[in-house]
Amino acid sequence: MSVSAALRDALLAAPGIAALVGTRVYRDERPEGDPLPAIVVLLVSDPRSMTYSGAQSLRRARLQLDCLGNSRGLADEIGEAAIAAIEGKVLGAPFDSVRIANVRNDSSRGDPATTFRTAVDVMAWHHSS
Repeated sequence: MSVSAALRDALLAAPGIAALVGTRVYRDERPEGDPLPAIVVLLVSDPRSMTYSGAQSLRRARLQLDCLGNSRGLADEIGEAAIAAIEGKVLGAPFDSVRIANVRNDSSRGDPATTFRTAVDVMAWHHSS
């Protein structure tokens, strides 16, 4: 299983996330017309480090969680719930450790409404499958 799929599954299993977004946690993109709120998990980088004896099994991936809401407060609340659900927690395979690297906000005007985003940068140390 890919690291982004494993992180999506960990978020879906968290009660705090389910209370806010239900099952609307996606990889790569939110389906067109899908209602808010939602979370989109994006894989930013997942380098394959090598040593003289070959590929390292432990890798450090950077992922981004786009926590989307129809208000700034809701997007921030989803972001904080996502952080609480994963940072420093024992998530099981394939994860060794998960830490938050950064959080930032923005919004985009759309038709019919503005979408607010709290983006959470995640560093996930994981074992390749």
